[in-house]
Amino acid sequence: MQKICTYSAFGIVFVLVFLISQLVESDQSISMDKVYSISKISQSENEVIYKVQDIVAQNQNGTTSDDIELEGIVTKVIDGDTLDINGTRIRLALVDTPERGQQGFDKAKKFVESLCLGKKGELNVDSGQRRGDRYGREIGVVYCDGVNTNAKVMENKMANILTEFCDISEFSKENWTASQCR
Repeated sequence: MQKICTYSAFGIVFVLVFLISQLVESDQSISMDKVYSISKISQSENEVIYKVQDIVAQNQNGTTSDDIELEGIVTKVIDGDTLDINGTRIRLALVDTPERGQQGFDKAKKFVESLCLGKKGELNVDSGQRRGDRYGREIGVVYCDGVNTNAKVMENKMANILTEFCDISEFSKENWTASQCR
């Protein structure tokens, strides 16, 4: 039974590689980059179940982007530096807005809602903080309808930079962080 499951997995991978190669050969101007991930989600004595995940990454110009790892609709804004895309909780990298009960909390939250809520959100995960934070949130730059939300929150003086993460964040040399990340 183990051999059958192994052969099935190799068969799935082969078919996916073949299909992708056919797409690329048939149209060199494909504007989306598709990545397929196969993972075993359960195994009983007689059955192995695999999940095939199709991840489509595309930037605001419609050309391929290897940096966007999640896209969907922004369904909830928790505060000025935390929001949900398709149920995935995301913390804006390096951005620190006031917490509930602090002056500026409502203003920052409403600002991010106006930028993002109900709109297309794209996440570029911070490679230096790939494991997320202690609350299980992804950390990165979020683009709402193509606008860099992290940068807009900073430009509008609604947040400070979390300088303790400047040495590990891939975004520490961006225009919106450079003045505080040295």
